[in-house]
Amino acid sequence: MGSHWTYRTMVNCTTTTPLLVAAGLLVACDRQPEPTASAEPARIQFDATTGDNPALLAPSDVLRVDVYDLTDEPSVPVIASDPPPSSNSTLLWGYEASFGFSRILSYNIAPFAVGPNCVPDAAAGGPTGNGRGVAYDPLDGNLWITRLTGFVGDGLIHKVTPPQVTPGTCPQVDVIPFGDGPGGLIQDDIGALDVDRGSKHIWAAGYRPISVGGSPLRNYFYLVNRNNGKILQSCFIPQDPSSLGGVGNDSQTYAELPGLPGSGQYLLTDGGEFVSTRIKVIDTASCHNGQEATVVTVFNTTRVMTGIDFEWPGLLGADLFTIYNDGDQPFASSTTIGPTGTELEDISLCGFRAKFGGDGNDGCRY
Repeated sequence: MGSHWTYRTMVNCTTTTPLLVAAGLLVACDRQPEPTASAEPARIQFDATTGDNPALLAPSDVLRVDVYDLTDEPSVPVIASDPPPSSNSTLLWGYEASFGFSRILSYNIAPFAVGPNCVPDAAAGGPTGNGRGVAYDPLDGNLWITRLTGFVGDGLIHKVTPPQVTPGTCPQVDVIPFGDGPGGLIQDDIGALDVDRGSKHIWAAGYRPISVGGSPLRNYFYLVNRNNGKILQSCFIPQDPSSLGGVGNDSQTYAELPGLPGSGQYLLTDGGEFVSTRIKVIDTASCHNGQEATVVTVFNTTRVMTGIDFEWPGLLGADLFTIYNDGDQPFASSTTIGPTGTELEDISLCGFRAKFGGDGNDGCRY
């Protein structure tokens, strides 16, 4: 695989003043203009500074590189039959945003009820972990997770048992490098995860946006080999300009949607941290060699969101504090499921089919 960065730096503004806005605090900075009032969507209110809130990355904390070359690795199919029978699960997991001891929480979405939770063990980085990505692995019933220390990634994708198996503490059962691993040339921070329905490999959304050679900010997406962490596919889309209030991307889900141009297999993302109400639909067939991907359409939702997952009930999502169901495309109506009880980032239903209404067993073991 050919990947090259000539340098990697975090650029911080030296003159910043926190400005309270809904959904967090924007940071006033001479390098980053504030969005105009007319361009801002509805936001969530909470009282915290950017530095104090584990869900908010400052607009200046982006990765700036001269070159970011990515080359697809040959894809080796996962030879595995579909998992044991079980359909239409209502079990949902979410990973908490916290500057340490972030919990993996569980919920029954119908009827709504809060289930057990657990903190990943030391091997999985639980004591210092700021929770981000979570995805159910239907092949063994465990959870792929990614975490940050503060807002810096560890270059790994961990696998832990869910709280239904080990409440209180989630032991690590596997770990793979993300691309070239910790401190490599590929960004180490991952904001969201999902499992590809066919291959069972892992779709990962880079957390911090990247500016390449002075380019406008980009959100990168990667298909990761579940066995060795190599990057099988990669691509980017321009960051949504309304994401200035929280530039890290914590929203991504794989989905099979009918009636749209392209391959029928897509990644959905809002391209930011609970700021944009626009869901971009990326054709996975166009995601190769770190090039710009094809966005086949954009859906306008009724609310902002952090984590999302598209499974048989529809587009499930959280806005940190509440879990919703936005149904099937065009995701124009929203039903409240229940409160998260914390600041929730990525979410994952106990399933992998990624098709509205279901399509065969979803592999949930719980």
